[in-house]
Amino acid sequence: MQAGFNKLLQSSVVFLKMNRCILILITAFIFTSSFAQSDFIQFKKKDKVIDTWFKDNYITLQLDNGQWVDAVIYKIQYDSLYLRPYALQIGYNRLGLNTLDTIYYGFMTINVNHIKAFPKKDEGFSYVKNGLIFKIAGGGYLLLNAINTLSDHDDFFASDNIPKISIAAGVLALGVVLGLTHKTTYVIGKKYHIEYISAKASS
Repeated sequence: MQAGFNKLLQSSVVFLKMNRCILILITAFIFTSSFAQSDFIQFKKKDKVIDTWFKDNYITLQLDNGQWVDAVIYKIQYDSLYLRPYALQIGYNRLGLNTLDTIYYGFMTINVNHIKAFPKKDEGFSYVKNGLIFKIAGGGYLLLNAINTLSDHDDFFASDNIPKISIAAGVLALGVVLGLTHKTTYVIGKKYHIEYISAKASS
C-alpha cells in the first residue's frame, strides 16, 4: 500500500511539473507575441543600437520645436509614436510625509521625423566629463586661498601666491570649458538616427 501511495505521489509531482512547464511556455509565448505584433523604434549610432522602445515603454525625447516630453508609449504605428505624457509631482499623504505622484495628461501623436534628441543616460565619471570636479577643486582652492590670505592681512597677488592661484584658476577654467562643451543629449543627425521597425516587415 505504501508503494502504491509513493507511486501516486510521484505521478502527481510529475503532473504538476509538466503543468508548470506548459504554463511557463504559454506565458512566454504570449509575452513575445505581444512584442512581435507591435512596431518599435531603435535609436542608433551608425549600426550600434543605443536604445529600443516598444509599446508600454517610458520614453523621454525632445521635439524639433525644442519641447521635452516624458511619456508612456501606448502604440507605435504608421511611423508615429502615440504617447500619453506625464509629470512627477511631490504631494503629501495623511501623515504629512512626502509622496511622489504621477500625473498623466492627454494623448499626443508624434511622427518619428519630428524627434530632435534624446537625453543621455547616466554616464560613468560624469562629474569629470562635465567639469564639475575641476570647478569644485579650482574654485574651492581660490576661495580658501583668498580667505586665508585676507585673514592674515597678506597680499592676495603676492609673488609667492600668484603661481598657486594661477594653477587653481586654470583648473577652474578647464572645468568651465568642459561644462560648456559637454553634451547631455544625443541629437538626431549624421551621427545618430532613429530606425522604425514595422512588425509586418519583421514577421
